[in-house]
Amino acid sequence: MRVRVTDPAALPDLMTFLMSRTDATVEQIADGMLEVTLLGSHDLDAMRMQLYLRIRTWEAIRHGTGTKVEIDA
Repeated sequence: MRVRVTDPAALPDLMTFLMSRTDATVEQIADGMLEVTLLGSHDLDAMRMQLYLRIRTWEAIRHGTGTKVEIDA
């Protein structure tokens, strides 16, 4: 799944956060954009929900920075 960050400077921090779990592969594919895959037996909807929850957790940790993340299919 593609993930877009409004502040490209926050990308390394988001990558580190997502890769802290052993079931995630993360690759930067453009300025401000990642390709994220959650490994395991997730169907597309389950993977999207898991990724959504992880990203919202990261945003909550960084509360007040104004960085927003969008998940593209």
